[in-house]
Amino acid sequence: MNKLISGFASITLCLIALHLQSFSQSTKDYVDQTVYKYVSDGCWCWFQDERAVIDTVKNKLVIGSTNMQSSCDVTIFNLQTKKVESSKRFGKLEYSDDHNAPGICIAPNGNYVAIWAHHYDKYNSRYSIYNGSGWSAEKKYDWTKIPGGTDYTIAYSNVYYLANEKRMLNFARANDRAPNFLFSDDNGETWEFGGQLTTNSSSSYNKGYYKYWGNGVDRIDMVFTEQHPRDFTTSIYHGYITDGKTYNTEGKLADDNIYDLSKIPTFDKFTKVFVHGTKVNGVTMGRCWQHDIARYDDGTIVILFKARANDAIDDHRNFYARYDGTKWSITYLGKAGKHIYGNEHDYVGLGSVNPDDPDRIYMCTAFNPGNDNEAPSSKREIWRGTTKDKGMTWKWEPVTANSSVDNFRPVVPKWKTGKEAVLWFRGVYTSAQIIKSEVVGTFYDYDLPVHTINPKPATESTLSFEALNRLTYSNTISLQYTVRAPAQVSIEVFSASGRKMTTLVNNRLPKGRHTADWNTAVVPTGIYIASMSINGQYFVKQLIVQH
Repeated sequence: MNKLISGFASITLCLIALHLQSFSQSTKDYVDQTVYKYVSDGCWCWFQDERAVIDTVKNKLVIGSTNMQSSCDVTIFNLQTKKVESSKRFGKLEYSDDHNAPGICIAPNGNYVAIWAHHYDKYNSRYSIYNGSGWSAEKKYDWTKIPGGTDYTIAYSNVYYLANEKRMLNFARANDRAPNFLFSDDNGETWEFGGQLTTNSSSSYNKGYYKYWGNGVDRIDMVFTEQHPRDFTTSIYHGYITDGKTYNTEGKLADDNIYDLSKIPTFDKFTKVFVHGTKVNGVTMGRCWQHDIARYDDGTIVILFKARANDAIDDHRNFYARYDGTKWSITYLGKAGKHIYGNEHDYVGLGSVNPDDPDRIYMCTAFNPGNDNEAPSSKREIWRGTTKDKGMTWKWEPVTANSSVDNFRPVVPKWKTGKEAVLWFRGVYTSAQIIKSEVVGTFYDYDLPVHTINPKPATESTLSFEALNRLTYSNTISLQYTVRAPAQVSIEVFSASGRKMTTLVNNRLPKGRHTADWNTAVVPTGIYIASMSINGQYFVKQLIVQH
């Protein structure tokens, strides 16, 4: 894979606007948009997801965080009024820790599921469900009940729903010090043990760190390391889960049944995206740790990660990896700076991918990204990077500047192309157990890609496109269309937030009248968009699902 790494010496471009020089000298705690405070005592680790989700039906932002009161919070923010609507505190936990933050999932019935695990919990995943009016009493899943019991404590929660399987999955570090998962077939009300994703022969306390991204329909992508970079020379790996199986990036089968404990694949069955020991601009990079991952409807995958430079604990570097359907390409983004505190040599500010647009990322660093020769600022700041050439070069803009406290770990929840919510926490980070910070964020509207705004116009000779809703008796929406001449036809259905639900047609079709039926029995009530392309021309149709 590393043969695919291209042009490190010239691929990062830092275009900092000149006005930064003026406002950064005079404007204290600058944020380039209105900043909203969501939680006054809040933070998070980076191995629980989704830490924030957007409910596009109810127009709400739901945020999971933990605090220094040995508990965790779920905050609901009204996107229309731009006000915190409610905040629910769960606890008491044994001690405060940024690892205690919950993952949030919107169930198909519209409920919010929050699930969390106290760092080194013996031996529970805890959860609660919001039904629109209030949160349920805290419930627990006892991991000692799994077949054969568990031999390790619990940490992290990463919860996703797959519509094709009508199943919610929650991934945690658990048995065998490895990634395990629970599943629920009743909207998160009850959970069962699923299985273990990977293993290795390591004697380290942790057999890999994993981050996940789910498309909500049929696939969950994962990026991971072999172990903790503090203990081992870690590389970056990628694979994905679909239909109860795991695969490497290229689609080679790694495990034909993730529910079967008799055969668990090792990490090397998956694709190695970036190898420890790779030289970039003459500097040896290694002891990698991932920041974020997202996969897009066209098959593009983006990963953000960091690596130590020449194994120096005070010199970490940021990278952007992008898969185009054929190969991985790696872009060097610049210095991440020093580690945050003493005995955790690989804790840095991190970054986040926009899950609706692979050309937009957010990074936390004390350096101006792309300008390694400039002296760092005294505090960590948030930067936005945009690219027009699929990540080869970047334009950087400051989100924060001249801050009196550090800014950490930005998060961008999935929304829709052209709209963006960015969250982070700011304050003083002494250790994972001692943090004085608040969770804040802001919002952006940005220009859509040209191909989204100006699709090729339709011609009369091409087709007609209509939708007939037969939902009342068959849970089916029938899309009927006429092809005027033989053509390649594609029909995809998207949620209102832009998430692809399914592909109905992807074939070359003869002239004539055609029908494509969409089974809506497994999707939530709401508004959806059918998008048809034929010989490069685009058509859209709004679909309404009512159960």
